[in-house]
Amino acid sequence: MLEINTKLTEKTADKLAYIQTQTQEEINQILELAIDNYYQKIKGKQKTSLELLEESGLIGCISAEPYLSTNYKSVIGEGLESKYDHC
Repeated sequence: MLEINTKLTEKTADKLAYIQTQTQEEINQILELAIDNYYQKIKGKQKTSLELLEESGLIGCISAEPYLSTNYKSVIGEGLESKYDHC
C-alpha cells in the first residue's frame, strides 16, 4: 500500500470535508473512488488510430473502386484520359 502525504488548498479541503460529511466515507475511500473515476475518464479518452481517422472524416470521404490501392495507376490514367481527351 502506498502512503501519500499532500497539502490541499482550503477550497479543496472544504470540498473533501463536504463529500465526507455527505457520504460518511473515510478519506481514503473517497480518494480511491476519485482516482478510479479520473482514471476511467482518461482511459476512456484513449482512441485507436482507426477511431481517430474515422472521426476526422478522412476514412470514407470518397467513393472509389474497392481495389483502388492495387490498380490506382490505371484508374487515375482513365480519369485523366477522360478529362483531357479533348486536347
